[in-house]
Amino acid sequence: MHRKRSLAIAAVAALIVAAPAAQAQMRQNWGSYVGVAVGEPEFGDLGLKIYGGQQLLPNFGWEAAFTQFVKEKIRTPLGERSTDYWGLSVAAVGIIPLPQNFSVYGKLGLNYGRVRVRASGGSSTDGEFNPLIGVGGRYQLTPQVALRLEFEEFDQGNLLSFGISYRF
Repeated sequence: MHRKRSLAIAAVAALIVAAPAAQAQMRQNWGSYVGVAVGEPEFGDLGLKIYGGQQLLPNFGWEAAFTQFVKEKIRTPLGERSTDYWGLSVAAVGIIPLPQNFSVYGKLGLNYGRVRVRASGGSSTDGEFNPLIGVGGRYQLTPQVALRLEFEEFDQGNLLSFGISYRF
């Protein structure tokens, strides 16, 4: 977990340091967008995300998302235990355009997440606000459609996801 956090922080720092070098490159403002993503969560079988945001400036935007991890069920000697997660997040996004319709980005924001564990002996729910750190890459297929690969880290769980965005 600490290694992933260190890698995410290093990637965000690299994006911030490299931003001035990208100023001279041609930019395409992505504008307002929505998207969906699926991926591999830290726990559970599948991570799902619905997101939307705006690229306000060539190198800066914001994004909000709803994320859910499909229940993880584990059989134990005491019975079955299931864990699920959902979260709401908002983040500032720093963007570096690259040649040939590629761009990379870093995210820094706040996530409210709720983890619920159910077992034969009862259930517990834990909801809290935590920082959100993310890094990703985007490839623009058409002026309106882009593909994304992203890693996000927050205290309740991490998500590596692949998504598609639509600009309007």
